[in-house]
Amino acid sequence: MSTAVRLFVSFLFLLALTACAAVSSPLERPPIAYPEELRQRLVELALREWEAFGGGIIDQRGPQRVVLRESMSESDPRVFHLLQGYWNAVREEQEGWGWHIEEQRELYRKGASETWDVPWSAAFISYLMRSAGVDRLDFRWSAAHSFYLDHALHTHRQWGDRALYTPIDLEDHQPLPGDLLCQDRSRPAARRLQRVAQRWEEAGRFRPMHCDLVVASHPFRLSLVGGNLSNSVQLIYLPLNAQGYVPRGLGAGDKSASPFALLRLNVPYSEAIPLLSEAAR
Repeated sequence: MSTAVRLFVSFLFLLALTACAAVSSPLERPPIAYPEELRQRLVELALREWEAFGGGIIDQRGPQRVVLRESMSESDPRVFHLLQGYWNAVREEQEGWGWHIEEQRELYRKGASETWDVPWSAAFISYLMRSAGVDRLDFRWSAAHSFYLDHALHTHRQWGDRALYTPIDLEDHQPLPGDLLCQDRSRPAARRLQRVAQRWEEAGRFRPMHCDLVVASHPFRLSLVGGNLSNSVQLIYLPLNAQGYVPRGLGAGDKSASPFALLRLNVPYSEAIPLLSEAAR
């Protein structure tokens, strides 16, 4: 087991011990209101990072996962600085992340072909939030999706839709750009969450998850950008049903993730602010 993997395991253990207290701490002041331009900013940042990795596209609307366009891998030296930036977005969360970054930098100096062996998809989402100007009080930057989801649950319970994000079940919201689609990666698949309320029952405990940023919604197709997808930043196509909702039952196999919740972005949505689509890149 590499030093980085041991670091990740110890991080999860320590964070699990402290997460309950961190999540349950009341916010003394309400979240601030963010402008509708935040949607545009998040989408543009995600598409910028996707393009920097080569613009890879994966179509997951059918029974088979189809790669429509290849992308660069995390081991490509041309994207090392991008991964470094994602990890720097969460380095305050745990002292060990600074060591992890330095370990990867040393491998990079030596010309190693394999780096960044700790999952970085949540660090990628945290990087987007920080880069867009979202404060840590309104979105908990974290290297674990389950813990920023817990923060959103608590903040919404305390402040309602004044919170930046509202955790919501799949059939209760048609996803919009700037939302986050969250999936459970637990194995076996029978252990996976189906409803937001189920997360409340275990809030504070680590659970393997993956969340992607919604960048566009079309009839029968949802476009998302996420990190650490096949070791890259990828654009993913998922199906929408006739009513415009993410259907349940996706990713039922043990090797894939199962969508179970959306984090709805609570900023105004207007057609007046054009959102750059992935087709325009």
